[in-house]
Amino acid sequence: MKEIRCYSFESELYANINLVFECLSKDKHVLKWNSQIIENIFDGNENDLGEGSTFITRQKIGKKVYELEGIYTKYETPYYVNVETKTKEGLSKTEYILRETPEGTHFIVNVYLVPSNWTYKIITKMLKWSFKFIYDDQFNSFIEYVYQMEYERNE
Repeated sequence: MKEIRCYSFESELYANINLVFECLSKDKHVLKWNSQIIENIFDGNENDLGEGSTFITRQKIGKKVYELEGIYTKYETPYYVNVETKTKEGLSKTEYILRETPEGTHFIVNVYLVPSNWTYKIITKMLKWSFKFIYDDQFNSFIEYVYQMEYERNE
């Protein structure tokens, strides 16, 4: 089945690309800005993440806790990461794109779902607008957190 883009976020950050990537990819940072993630359990050492690395993520969305197995299908420090998780609804793909700019870092997130069947395809198409409410707060928190870390490191 064809993938459906459910969410996209784009922003210019006036911060170094390496700091932005670190805040996006290291749990010591992620757990501070992402209120949905309870914990990530890595298969191996978090510092050794790369293409093909797997992990378990425990996330709380609303009142429900989900435990999902993820895999990094692409991991190009500090420019590009693609993470995939499988659920009964289908294959979820989250793509992070970072590009250096003269002012700092251009940051893009895309979330896709490859529905597992026609029912989930219809539901996804009808409700994809709701992803914005779930993810916007997280990535706005991420931007605030990056600026906080930039300030603390320059102090």
